Amino acid sequence: MAIARFVLLVAAVALSSACATTRYTQSRIETAPPEAKGRRGEAVSLKIEGLEVRVESLDRTPRGQGIPKLALRLVFDPGALGYSFDPGQVVLRGADGREWRAAARGYRPLYPKAHVDLAFDTAVGPEGRMDLVLDGLARGATRLEPVTVRLSRHSGTSIDRLYWLEAIGYVLSAAAYAR
Repeated sequence: MAIARFVLLVAAVALSSACATTRYTQSRIETAPPEAKGRRGEAVSLKIEGLEVRVESLDRTPRGQGIPKLALRLVFDPGALGYSFDPGQVVLRGADGREWRAAARGYRPLYPKAHVDLAFDTAVGPEGRMDLVLDGLARGATRLEPVTVRLSRHSGTSIDRLYWLEAIGYVLSAAAYAR
C-alpha cells in the first residue's frame, strides 16, 4: 500500500508540473541608464526628473514566423502635475545611423498610468541592435534631457497553459479508487 501511495504522489507531482509552452522572439531592452529599475528584458522602468516611464516591448511573435515591426508601449507615472510628452520626438536609431520616428506628433499632458503606443516602420532583427532615444518629455515649458536605451532581439519560451485541473482530477480519482 505504501508503494501505491508513493506512485500516486509522484504521478501527482509530475502531472501538476506539466505545461504547454510556446517558443517566441521579442525585442528586448539590453541596456538602460544606471538609474533604471529592472535589468534586461521585455520591459524596464526609468525615472526621469520625477517622471517614471516604463518601456514595454509589444512585438512578440512565435518563433519561425516573420519578425514584426517594432512596437513599444510607454507607460507614464508622473510624480506631479505639469508633465507632457510628444511621441513624434522619440527616435529609433539603427547601428548604421538610419533613424525612424513614431507617427504620432504633438505634446499631450501626462497623468498617472497614461500610456502611449509607439510603432516604427522597421523591425529589430536577430543580429541587430538599435538605440531608442526617449525625447519629447517636458515639465511645464522645460524640456527634459533625452534618455537612450538599447534594444535587441531575443528568443524565449512562455508557459501558455498549466494542467492544474487535470492533475487535481487525476489525484482525486486515484484517491477515491484507492479506498
